[in-house]
Amino acid sequence: MASRALLLCSFVVLAFAAGSQAKDFIVGGPTDGWKVPAMADALNKWASANRFHIGDNLVFKFNAAADSVLEVSLDDYNRCSTASPINTYKASDATVPLPRSGRRYFVSGTPGNCDKGERLIVVVMSDKHGRRPGSAPVPAAAPAQSPRAAGLVHVPAPAPAPAPAKGAAARTAGSGSLLLGALLAALLGF
Repeated sequence: MASRALLLCSFVVLAFAAGSQAKDFIVGGPTDGWKVPAMADALNKWASANRFHIGDNLVFKFNAAADSVLEVSLDDYNRCSTASPINTYKASDATVPLPRSGRRYFVSGTPGNCDKGERLIVVVMSDKHGRRPGSAPVPAAAPAQSPRAAGLVHVPAPAPAPAPAKGAAARTAGSGSLLLGALLAALLGF
């Protein structure tokens, strides 16, 4: 029985890891990228429409000959100051990892572009807030004999299966999680 419990815990951990993969976000979206937006707050509207998690990456796509990305403090962000950046990214397709929760501030390195709206605030969610769809906390270990197996719980007929996920939802759920779940159910005799 102990080996079965160990196997169950191993599969739960693997399923959790498969459902919480890091994601790359192209700043501003795949068509707009990092440039002076048509509307001054467009980049921050883009950021507020996304959920950034620890382990995700920001990908800044821009013309490296004409622009750059500076990570700055809140004060420098508010002043559009490029005098003392925290980090500087000069290569197009610059990837910025998000290793911890909190706010990050970015401005254009080209003089005047920040004042025209080429600036961004990103809020990275903490582990305890806003988990990705398809990921869940690891459940507690099952008791030696479940109430269902003991005949104490009436189990109604199964409901029809939901329609398969499409697009980003399908990638987030991952076929690996489904395969692990099916294998786990087979091993436990459900």
